[in-house]
Amino acid sequence: VQEENDGYIFLKPSCVAILNGGHDPGRPLFGAKYCGGTDERILLTWGTDGKLCAWDSCSSGENQAPMCTLVTLENYPIYTLDITSNTGATKHHIALGGGSDAGFLGVPAYIYDVSRE
Repeated sequence: VQEENDGYIFLKPSCVAILNGGHDPGRPLFGAKYCGGTDERILLTWGTDGKLCAWDSCSSGENQAPMCTLVTLENYPIYTLDITSNTGATKHHIALGGGSDAGFLGVPAYIYDVSRE
């Protein structure tokens, strides 16, 4: 909702959903990203618990669990994520970056294929 006052535009945010659960309590989230085509029906969240969760972005009220947990990586905090968003594509790619202690070959990045089939 926009309201104009003396040339300034004011936005009034309104919380429609609280997405609880899915991630480990006490572990911070590092990001959230809308995806899922032109209507962006999916919200991805990731954090230091090494989980990548998918939520219904059209949710309302308080939700206690995601639609699913796409990835669980023990001892690999996820700090960043990117996803391909080709409209109409049946397969997308998700890239995850994070990690903690580097081994001999360094900290790995993970790439996942996600298909609608």
